[in-house]
Amino acid sequence: MGMTPHDPSAEGPSEVPPEWQPQLPQPGSRPAPREDVPQDWRGSGMPSVPAAGPAPVRAPTQSVVAFFGDVVRTGPWTAAVETSTMQLFGDVKLDLRQVLQPGETLQVTAYSMFGDIRIAVPPGTRVDIEGLNMLGDTQHDIAPEAQQPGENGARVVLRAYSVFGDVRIRTMPQVLHGKQPRGWRWLGGG
Repeated sequence: MGMTPHDPSAEGPSEVPPEWQPQLPQPGSRPAPREDVPQDWRGSGMPSVPAAGPAPVRAPTQSVVAFFGDVVRTGPWTAAVETSTMQLFGDVKLDLRQVLQPGETLQVTAYSMFGDIRIAVPPGTRVDIEGLNMLGDTQHDIAPEAQQPGENGARVVLRAYSVFGDVRIRTMPQVLHGKQPRGWRWLGGG
């Protein structure tokens, strides 16, 4: 003789009265016990976001290609960790003053033929320039003290490849007053 498994539904209706309701805590009536949260998940109680706001989440790469026109990025635009531009018969103009965060490194690779590459960085930014420039000038207007580990710790690595154009990278303050130097009026100001 074989035994059949016990089936509770064969015994009839449940023993719980129909008017019974479970006692659920009301929101705010008692705090959740902190013992349930592991100590290393609790944090220090201090906000983990800097006072200036959260750091932007950057895409790993970004490419911009243009022919017979300029690539201009100013204001608080979102740059990728590695931004590449390719330009033919036009200028590449990137304003990183409101983009670059303290302690951050951005890499910009710019290819330009018959046009200039101009990049503005905030004061205190370390700049490293690599690449090749044929039949044009490379100008690095960065204060020497910014090339040491500095106040904001930001760094820009510029890989510029230019034919028949200039490469210029320059420290510019956030607020510009008066008439801007020739070639930098695209930044706005007075």
